[in-house]
Amino acid sequence: MKLPTFCIQRPVFATVLSLILVLIGIMGYQNLQTRFFPRFQKNKIFITTTYSGASANLVESSITTPIEKAISGIEGIDYTTSVSSQGGSKVVAVLNPGTNRYDITNKIRNQIAMASGSLPSTIQAPVVHAGYGDMELMDVGFSIQGGHLKVLRDYLDRNVIDRIEQLPGIADVGITGANKYAMRITLHPSKMTARQVSVNDIAQAITNNNLELPAGYIKTPSMAFPITAKTELHTTSQFGNILIKNTDNNPIYLKDVASIKLGSDTESKTIVRVNGQRSIVLTIYNSNDANPINASQRVAALLQKVGAQLPSNMHYAVTFNQANYMKASIAEVYKSIFLAILFVAIIIFFSLGKIRSALIPIVTIPICILATTGLMYFLGFSINIITLLAIVLSIGLVVDDAIVVLENTYRHIENGLSKKEAALKGAQEIATPVIAMTLTLAAVYAPIGLIKGVVAHIFMSFAFTLAAAVLVSGFVALTLSPMMCSKFLTGTTTKKSKFSESIEHFFHRLTYRYQKALSYVLLHRLKIIMITAMMLIGGFVFVSTLPKTFLPKEDMGFIITLLNSATGANDKYTETQIHTINKMISSDSGVKTTVSLSFQHASNNNGNLIFTTLKNYNQRKQTAEQIAASFNTTMKKVPGLNTVSFAPSFGGSIQNDISFYIMAPASYRYLYHVGNALVTALNHYPGLSNVKSNMQFNNQQYNLTVNRPLANQMQVNVNTIDNTIADLLGGDTVSTFHLAGQTYDVNLQASASYLQSIQGLDQFTVATATGQFVPLTNLIHVVPIRTQTNLFHYNRLRAAGISAEVTPGYSMGNVVNYLQKALPTLLPSQVKYAFTGQARRIVNSSNSLLTIFLLAFVFIYLVLSAQFESFLDPFIILLAVPLSIVGALVSLKCVGGSINLYTMIGLVTLVGLIAKHGILITQFANTLQKAGESAHDALVHSASIRLRPILMTTAAMIFGALPLIFATGASAVSRQQVGAVFVGGLFFGTFFSLILVPIAYSYFAQLKKWLA
Repeated sequence: MKLPTFCIQRPVFATVLSLILVLIGIMGYQNLQTRFFPRFQKNKIFITTTYSGASANLVESSITTPIEKAISGIEGIDYTTSVSSQGGSKVVAVLNPGTNRYDITNKIRNQIAMASGSLPSTIQAPVVHAGYGDMELMDVGFSIQGGHLKVLRDYLDRNVIDRIEQLPGIADVGITGANKYAMRITLHPSKMTARQVSVNDIAQAITNNNLELPAGYIKTPSMAFPITAKTELHTTSQFGNILIKNTDNNPIYLKDVASIKLGSDTESKTIVRVNGQRSIVLTIYNSNDANPINASQRVAALLQKVGAQLPSNMHYAVTFNQANYMKASIAEVYKSIFLAILFVAIIIFFSLGKIRSALIPIVTIPICILATTGLMYFLGFSINIITLLAIVLSIGLVVDDAIVVLENTYRHIENGLSKKEAALKGAQEIATPVIAMTLTLAAVYAPIGLIKGVVAHIFMSFAFTLAAAVLVSGFVALTLSPMMCSKFLTGTTTKKSKFSESIEHFFHRLTYRYQKALSYVLLHRLKIIMITAMMLIGGFVFVSTLPKTFLPKEDMGFIITLLNSATGANDKYTETQIHTINKMISSDSGVKTTVSLSFQHASNNNGNLIFTTLKNYNQRKQTAEQIAASFNTTMKKVPGLNTVSFAPSFGGSIQNDISFYIMAPASYRYLYHVGNALVTALNHYPGLSNVKSNMQFNNQQYNLTVNRPLANQMQVNVNTIDNTIADLLGGDTVSTFHLAGQTYDVNLQASASYLQSIQGLDQFTVATATGQFVPLTNLIHVVPIRTQTNLFHYNRLRAAGISAEVTPGYSMGNVVNYLQKALPTLLPSQVKYAFTGQARRIVNSSNSLLTIFLLAFVFIYLVLSAQFESFLDPFIILLAVPLSIVGALVSLKCVGGSINLYTMIGLVTLVGLIAKHGILITQFANTLQKAGESAHDALVHSASIRLRPILMTTAAMIFGALPLIFATGASAVSRQQVGAVFVGGLFFGTFFSLILVPIAYSYFAQLKKWLA
C-alpha cells in the first residue's frame, strides 16, 4: 500500500492530515447538541374529547367507538387503545416504527373531521396531538402564605404559565393543586319551583344578559368611531340582578333562586402538599423533538426572573428536574472518558517501557476522539449517554492499529533495520491486516441500517459512533503512526533503560513460554477441543438464568408511593393517611423533597400518590430501590395503610412492571369474570406479586329512563328533561365573563344539599309546554346499578387491563416468557392478550436484538471471506467468539447484570474485537506460508510474533473499559454492565484466541492440503 510510504516520506503532509481531522472535530463538537438519549420520534398520537356530564357508557358508544372506527384504516398505526370515562374519551394510536408521526397526525385529524357528523353536537371538538414524554421534564411547587390558593392559581395563570409555554421546547404546562376561578351559580330547586322558574329560563336569561358585541360605527366626513355595547357582566351582584322573568309586575331575579359567588370551575379538587405545605404544582412537559437539557435550562432561567417578581408572600421551589439526572449521567461518562484515557496511556507505557514509543499510540487518542465528534455532527448525532459510551469504549480501540504498526516497526528495528526502513517495511506488512481489522469491526454494525425501530435507532448511534472512531484510527494508523515511528523510535544502538529492558525481558520470556504451550496444544488438539467444548457448554448452562430486561434498572433519584384509599373513604381520612406517610418518608436521611397529591373528585373515586425526590447520589448511602423497599417495610407495620413504593427507572411512568390487556368481542361483565380468574391464577406464580385487574364493578351509578307516554301526555319535551338533569346534577357552562383580561366560565349547578343522594331528585321540577311545573320524578324511573368507572378498548375490542409487579429475584424477561406460555392456556379461546409498556418493549426488543446479533455474524463472515479470498479462514478467525460471549455473560452474571439493550450492544461489538486477534494470526501465517514455510512453522512463528501486539491491544481495551466497571452515580448500572461484558469477553476471548485459532488453523491447513 502506497499511503504509509508516502506519509513516511512526507511527514508534514501526514501531520497536516491529522490536524485537519482535529479541526473538523473541534468545529463539529462545538455544534453538537447535548441530550440524554439519541433523538427519535415518539410513536404515540393522542385523541382527547370532552363530553361534560356523560357517563362512561355513553362516551364509549357515542364518541370512542366512532373515533376508533374513523381512524382504523389509516396505514402506519400499529394498534390503538382507549379509555372512556365519565365526561371524556381518550384514544391513543401507537404507530409502527419508522412511521412519519406528523403525516399520521394530519390523517387522523382529517378522518375525525369527516366523522364529526356521527359525534354528538354538544361535545367539544376532539383534540389531536402527538403528545410528549411519559414522564414530565420538571415539577415546580408554588406556595402562598396568608392567602388563598385560588389567588395563587390566578396569579400563575396570568403571569407564569403562558411565559413557560412560550419557551422553545416546551409542549405543555399542567397545573395541580387549585382550580380556576369561575362564576358559580348554585341553583335552589325549591325556590325555583315556588317561583315557577325553570333551568332553561335561567340559562337563557344569563345568555341574553351577558354579552358584549360590536354595535357598529359612527362616521363623520373624516373619521370613523367604533361603537361597543358594554353589556357584559363582571361581578356577583351584576349576575344576581339578572331578570329571569316578570310575571304580573312581580320581577324574579337570579339572586332570588340561586346563590352566586366567585368560586372554582369544578367541584373536583386535588390537594397538593410540598414538604407538608399546601401548594400548587406546575408540571412541565417538553415537546417530542426538544432537547430536554436545553429546555430545562430555559425554564430554570425564566423561573429565576419569575421568582424575583413574585409577591412577598409567594414562593417557589423546583421539586423535580429530570434534566438533573441526565446531566449527572453525562458528567459521569465524561469522567469515565478521562479515566479511560489515563488508564490506556499507563498500560501503553508499561507495555512499551519508553515514553517516546508510548507517545505514538497515545497521540492517536485525542485525534480519533475529536475527529469522531466531527463525524457525529455530519451524521446528525448528538452528545448523549449512548454516543459517549461508544467514545469511552473506543479509547481502548483507537490505539489498537497504532500499537500493531508500532510493534511491527519496532520488531524490524530489533532485527537491525534503520528507523525509516523499519517503518516502511513494517507499515507495508501491516497495512492489509489493519484495513481488514478496521473493516471487520465496521462490518459488525452494517446490519443495523436494515433494522427499524427504537432499538435499532439507539443501537445505530452507538455503532456508527464507534465505527467512525475505528475508521479514523485505521486511517491515522496508516498515515500518522508510520511517520511518527520513523521519527520517534530509537535504533538498536541507543542504550535502553533498565525499565525498558525489564519489559523486553518479560515479553521475551512470555513469548518463549507461549511457544512451548502452543507446541503442546498442537500435539493434543483433540483433548483441548473437548475441554473447550465442555467449558463452552458449562458456561452457557451457568448463564442460562441471566435475567432479560429492555434497559437495566437505574437509580433516577426519586420514588413514587401509591396510596389506595378504601372505597368510600372521606377526604379527612385520606388527608390523615397522607400526613402519616409524609411524616414517615421525610424521616429518611436520603429524602430531599416530598410532593403529595390527593385526587378528590365529586364521584368519590380517590387516588393518591406521594412523589419523593432524593438527595444527590453522594449525599445518601442507599439506592432509590433500597429506600423504596424500606418505605414498604415500614408502612406495612402501620394498620390501615394500603401503600406501595417503587423507584421507577429511566422513562418510568407510574405503571407496574408487567402490564397487558385481555380483550374479546364480549361484554365487560364477561371480561370481568375472566380477568378475576386470571388474576387468581397468576397470583400463584411466585414471579409475580400484586397482580390486579383494572376492571372493578364498584362504581355506584343510577340509570334514569323517561316515561315517554306520560311525558308526551303532559307535553314535556324529553330534551327539556335531559337538560334539566344535566344542568342541575352535572353542572353546565352557560356563558363566560371577563375579569382583568382573563376569561372565566359561568357555571350552573344545583346546591350541594341536593347532590348528596338520589333523593335530591324529588325536589326537581320541569316545565310543561303550558307553563305548568311537574315533579321530575313523576316522569322518570331510577334504577341503581353497579358499573365501571372506566371502559377500556384495545384495537376496538372491549378490554381489561392486568398489571403486576415482578417479584424480587425474578427478571422481567423470564416473567414475560412465562406469561407467553401460560396465558394461552389460562384464557378462553375467544379471549386474546397483548402486552403493553415495559413487557411489550422486551418482546419487541428481543426480536430486534437477536436479528442484529445474527446478522452481525453473517456480515462479518462475508467481509472476512472477501478479504481473505477464502470461505474457510473466517471460520478460523471467528472460532473464539462463542467462548468470548460466554466469558462476557459469566462476567455479567458475576456483577448481577442482565441481558438488555446495553449489554447486547457490548456483545455485538465483542464479535468484531475478538475477530481482530484471529486476523492478526491468520493473515501473517498465510503470508509466511506463501514465503515457503510449512503450515506448522508458519503458525507457530505467526502466533509468537503477534502475541505481543495482541496482548497490548487487549490490555488497552480492558483498561479502557475498567472505569465503566467501577462507575458510580447516575446511570452507573448501565455502564457497569457494559464494562463487565467488555472486560470479561476480551479476557476470555483473547485467551482462547491464542489457543483455538492455532488449532483451527492447523486443522484447516490439513483440509486445504487434502482438498488441493
